[in-house]
Amino acid sequence: MRARIAAIVAALLLLTPVPAEAAAPPTGCGFQNLDPLPLTGATTAGTALDGDRVYSVTSSASGPAILGIRNARDASLIAEHPLPFALGSWAVTVAPDHSVYVGSYNATAGAMGRLFRYTPADDKVTELGIPISTETFVWTVAAAGNAVYGGTSPNGKLFRYDVATGQVQDLGSPVPGEQFIRDLAIGQDGTIYAGMGSASMKVAVLSPGGELQRIIEPPFQATGWSYDVDVVGRYLLVRYSTSSGTNPMGIYDLAGNKWQHVVEDVDSLTLGGGALGDKVYLVQDSELALLDLKSGKTKALGYNDFGDGAIRPLGWLGHTLVGTTGAGRMWHYNRKTGTGKLFESTVTGQRVSIRSMAVGPEGHIYGGGFFTGGLASFDPATGEKKFWPNVGQSEGMVTHKGKLYLGVYPGARIYAWNGTAPELLLSLGDQEQDRPFAMASAGDWLAFGTVPKSGTVGGALGLLNPETGETRIRRNIIPNHSILGLAYRDGILYGATTTFGGVGYPLDTAAKVFAYDIATDTVKWVTAPVEGDLALGSITFDDEGKLWGLTPDALYVIDPATGQTLRTAKHQTYPWATQTQVWLDTYIEFHNGYLWGKVQGKAYRIDRATMGVTRITDQTMGILIKGPDGHMYLSRFENFYTYRIC
Repeated sequence: MRARIAAIVAALLLLTPVPAEAAAPPTGCGFQNLDPLPLTGATTAGTALDGDRVYSVTSSASGPAILGIRNARDASLIAEHPLPFALGSWAVTVAPDHSVYVGSYNATAGAMGRLFRYTPADDKVTELGIPISTETFVWTVAAAGNAVYGGTSPNGKLFRYDVATGQVQDLGSPVPGEQFIRDLAIGQDGTIYAGMGSASMKVAVLSPGGELQRIIEPPFQATGWSYDVDVVGRYLLVRYSTSSGTNPMGIYDLAGNKWQHVVEDVDSLTLGGGALGDKVYLVQDSELALLDLKSGKTKALGYNDFGDGAIRPLGWLGHTLVGTTGAGRMWHYNRKTGTGKLFESTVTGQRVSIRSMAVGPEGHIYGGGFFTGGLASFDPATGEKKFWPNVGQSEGMVTHKGKLYLGVYPGARIYAWNGTAPELLLSLGDQEQDRPFAMASAGDWLAFGTVPKSGTVGGALGLLNPETGETRIRRNIIPNHSILGLAYRDGILYGATTTFGGVGYPLDTAAKVFAYDIATDTVKWVTAPVEGDLALGSITFDDEGKLWGLTPDALYVIDPATGQTLRTAKHQTYPWATQTQVWLDTYIEFHNGYLWGKVQGKAYRIDRATMGVTRITDQTMGILIKGPDGHMYLSRFENFYTYRIC
C-alpha cells in the first residue's frame, strides 16, 4: 500500500492543467448559474469480463451512470448505454447465459440502489427495479443458475433475483448489526459467501436459499471489511481492508474448514480473475505477483504499469491476463513473455460531483472532485476555468499563508498545491484517519480535523507548520468524536464535531464544540450547544467576535471566551433517530451584516438578531462558500452557481 501511495504521488507531479473555455465573469444581482466546473473523469469501479468483452460502469455526478462495452483485445469501445437513476456501480457480473447484471447506487430519495440487466443478443439494457426499498447501495452481484444475488448497504442485506419469474426475495441481514455486504462469491455447489463490513470482517456462509449455515471469522484480530471474496477451486480467498490501512488476504481451505495462509498487502480487486489452476495472478505492493495457493507464497513478476485507480485482474484471453483500473483504463499481461500493455481509456468521461470548495491565494474559487478527484478553478474576475486531472478526492481545502492546501481521502493526506501539482506533506493513514473535512489557517499552523476509517472511532485534530515541518496530532481530543468544522481566532482553535465516526451509529448523545489553546496544547472548554443534535458542522465568527454554528436542524451562537451557548433556534426538523452517518451537511459564512448558510440542501440568508432564515434560491444546493469578491458561490453535484449580493 505504501508503494501504491508513492507511485500516485510521483504521477501527480506530472500534472498539467486542462484549459477550459472562459465565460463572461458574473455580474448583476441574485442567483446565477455559472455552468459546471470542468471536473470530468472516467471512474469505472465495477467491471467484468466475458469472452472478448469487458463490461464496466462509468460513474456520473448527477446521473445517469453509463454501462460501457469494450473489446477485451484492444480496448476499443463497442457501445455505451445509460443506466437510469444510477450514479455508478461497484457491482457487475456475467450470468451463465451471458446476460450482464449491474447493481447501482444512489442515495437520492426514490432512486436508491437498483438492478439492471444487459442482454448482448439485442444490445439492450433493462431496468429491473429497486431490489430492497431501504437500500441505497448495491455493492455486489453474483449469478448462479437461474438466480442473481446482491449485497447492499446501509443495512447489510442479501437479496435473490429469480431470473425466470423476475421476483426479488429479501433474504435479510446475515450478520445483524453489520451495515455492508461488500462482496459475494458462489461456490460450485451454490453455497453463497458474503463478505461483511465495516467492523467484524466476518464471512457469512449461506445456502442457495439464503439460510445462514455458519460464520467464518477472520484469521487475525482487526476491524474493517471482508472487502473482496472469491472461490478458486477448493479455496476461499478473502481480501480484507482493515482500519489500519493494510489489506491482507486469507486463503481458506473449504474442504478442511480452516485457514491455510495469510498473504500480506494484496492490492487487487476481483481476486479470482487471475486464477490459473492452483496459482493466482494478483497485485501486491503495486506490482503483479504470482501466488501459489498451496504454499501461500508470492513471486513478484516485475510488471507494474497499471495507471491510476483500483486494479482488477478480470480473466484470461489465451495467455493474456486482461484487467482494468478504476480510472477507466485496460491493461494486458502476457504470462508467456512476461510483458504487458496499458491502454488509454476509451470510455466516455462523465461529470464529477464537486466534493469541496475554497478560495485560493490568488482569489480563484477551487473545487475538488468526488471519487475520480481532480481539481478545478474559476476566476471570478474573468470567468476563466481550469482543470487538473488525477488529483485525489479532496474532502477539504483552505488557503494558508499564500498557498492552497488540500485534505485528501483516503489516508487523511495533506497536500500543498503549488499551482501546477500537489506536494504530499503528511498522511494519517497509519493512525486510522481517512477524511480531513475540516481545514483552517491558524496563525503559523495549518489546522485540520478528520473522520477516521470505516470500522473505527475517534477522529483527530491535526496541526502542521509547513515552514518547519513540525506536526502535532491529537486523536480523540473529544473522545469518540470526529471533527467537521474548524475556526481560528487569537491563538485559539475552535472545533465542531460529529458523533458519527467510521461506524454507522452515534457514539454519544450530542455533538460538541470545543476550544483548543495552541500555545498550551490544552482544551479550554467543551460544550454541547444543541441538546440531542448528533452532528454539528461548519462554524464561523461574526464581526462582533461571536462564534456561530449551523447544524442540520438548528442555529446557535457561543461566547468563545467561556463556551456559553448564548442562543439557539430550530430552523427545521431532522430525523436523527434513523441516521447512520452525518458528516457533510452544513456550511456557514458571515458577510455584510448577515450570516449565509446551507443545510439540508437549502441555502439561506440568516438574520442574526431574529435568527430567522430566508432562502436565497429554491434550487437544492450542496456547498456554499464566500468568494473573494464578496459574493456567495455554491454547488450541487457538478453544477456551479453564484449568489450576487447587492
